[in-house]
Amino acid sequence: MKNIISRVKFFFVMLALWFLLNWSFDWTTLWFGLIISFFVSIFAFEVLHDDKGFRFKGIKFHRLIIYLIVLFFEIFKAAILFSINLFKPQYVPRVFKMDLKAFDPIKVAIVANSITLTPGTISIDIVGHYIYVMVLADPNTSVEELEKPIRQTFERLLKEKTT
Repeated sequence: MKNIISRVKFFFVMLALWFLLNWSFDWTTLWFGLIISFFVSIFAFEVLHDDKGFRFKGIKFHRLIIYLIVLFFEIFKAAILFSINLFKPQYVPRVFKMDLKAFDPIKVAIVANSITLTPGTISIDIVGHYIYVMVLADPNTSVEELEKPIRQTFERLLKEKTT
């Protein structure tokens, strides 16, 4: 019974998200929203839930708001820096591997997507808690220096406080 109630809640959350993204309430949007939310709630439920409940413990709402503000700032800052660095002949694409072992898979995916959203950086692959990143940088730059901006902005904001 608890599983059915959780699925129904998940369905309504998906339906609400559908309407927020479409912002249209005509009959075709309503039917597509109902159908898509139904199938997403059936097929994605097992990915997000297990016997103990919701697998992803979430991010506190205020941290999420701060994260989104920082992400938008980083996107615009990176766009300007990328435009400048594009004309420097000594900058080449560099690939490195970051270890985010303190995170669950959803937070690793959030960091990887945030990296890809910032111009000049691309998340190539995620393997476990490792993210392979490509960035336009000076060939003499160390991996620690390449990781530093990512760790200071994205990883730091998603890390849980330990007491």
